[in-house]
Amino acid sequence: MQEIEEQKIILVEDDQGICGMVRDYLKGESFQVDVYHKGETALRAFADGDYVLALVDLMLPDMSGMEVIRAIRESSSLPIIIITAKDTDTDKVMGLNVGADDYVVKPFSLIELTARIRANIRRRMQYDNTVRKDRILTYKDLEINISKRTVTQSGRPLQLTRTEFDILSLLAANPGRAFSKEALYELVWKEPYYGEENVLNSHMNRLRAKLKNPANPEIVYIKTLWGTGYKMEEE
Repeated sequence: MQEIEEQKIILVEDDQGICGMVRDYLKGESFQVDVYHKGETALRAFADGDYVLALVDLMLPDMSGMEVIRAIRESSSLPIIIITAKDTDTDKVMGLNVGADDYVVKPFSLIELTARIRANIRRRMQYDNTVRKDRILTYKDLEINISKRTVTQSGRPLQLTRTEFDILSLLAANPGRAFSKEALYELVWKEPYYGEENVLNSHMNRLRAKLKNPANPEIVYIKTLWGTGYKMEEE
């Protein structure tokens, strides 16, 4: 019988009981879990590892989980799931704002955690396969050619600026993922966000105006999440 290759996950968590429980359970689900109790050692290992997903606790002994997530996001787009002890919107939003994709709240169900892990990995693989195949993303009636940096709507070419294209392609490549204004700005402009809300809003308004399809005015491409940011819904 052919042996199934295990996918590697990095777990950054200082609670040894949780680490053992998660590692043993996911082992039975064909995942290899590398456990690190401190952020700095985890980041060193991450740089040398080939991981498909990261599980990061927000409360670590040497640095915050937010710092770990920021550091991972500087070099990788792999899915990140937050582990938090607080079931509050503030912690969840902060984690998502710095680049996490999902979260679980302690005490969590191992069945739910595994489902979230598989869903996030599957979403990432679907995007990677699409991009590798032809560098074209499709969303509703839009076709976004990443290589040529062109966009068509029902076959009609749209004239977007470089920034507008970068905003649209980033959101379309991550359907269902919420981006804070800070995260969106830093990923598109490649510089720190210092509250340049008017700049982002201006580009977003112009992009939405160009995306409005007279033949289908009811179509919503980019959804505003009040108090959080923006996202494109999963189809």
